[in-house]
Formats: sequence, C-alpha cells, structure tokens
Amino acid sequence: MSKETVLGRMKEEGLRLTPQRVHIVELLFELSHPTADRIYGRLAEKFPFVSPATVYNTLNKLKEIGIVRGIANGDKSVYFEWAGSDHWHFTCQACGTIYDLEPNGAESMLAVGTNRGAFRVHSYQVEFHGVCSACSDKL
Repeated sequence: MSKETVLGRMKEEGLRLTPQRVHIVELLFELSHPTADRIYGRLAEKFPFVSPATVYNTLNKLKEIGIVRGIANGDKSVYFEWAGSDHWHFTCQACGTIYDLEPNGAESMLAVGTNRGAFRVHSYQVEFHGVCSACSDKL
C-alpha cells in the first residue's frame, strides 16, 4: 500500500485531506506499530495547535474504512498498523516493541476448526509475548 493509495481512498470516502491528516498517514508509514498518543506527539511537533481528537478521529475513520487496524496490547494500549495481510505479532515485554512475524504453517492451524465445518475463518491474530534478542542480550 502506498501513501497515494491511502490518500486516494480517504478522498473517496469523503475525508478532507488536511495537512494534519496527510501527516498522520506519513507517520503511519514512518513509525512501527504506533499508538495514537505517539502519533499525536509527533504530529504536535509539526502542528503545535493540533488536538488529540484530530488524531483519534482520523485513526478511527481509517479503521472504519479498513485501511488500518488496531492491535490491543496487554497494557491496554492500542497500536496501529496497516490492514491487509494476516500475520503474527511478537511483543517484547521488556522494551514494548512489536515485531511482525510471517505465519509459516498457519494453514494447518486454520484447518483445525474448518475441518469440522464449525468455523469459517475470515481473519486471525496470533500474538507471542516474551523478550526480544536485543533485550535478552542486556539481561
């Protein structure tokens, strides 16, 4: 997904492409799994009079139209990422970094429920929690 694709989709959905909203999109490309508060902090550096509501409303609209999705974390924070391919996440409990993992072998996991006809899986999220290699080297 490109910046132009995202902005075009926003425009199609009737969202005005204000400088603040465009910068929110740019920050989503720049930052890995940011929270709304982190985006707001970075946005306020460039637009000192922006309100947190601008960030929350924009992110909620982007979620509503299927461009981003939120990942709930154990600390009650919601981290944002681009919607699209299903993948797994590893969250470091020491530094809080969220890593994307490719779901090798996920098909066999999904088949467990679908073999019995009990479920039709449309999407999934798998989360692992532990300590990343950078933090475990410090321990």
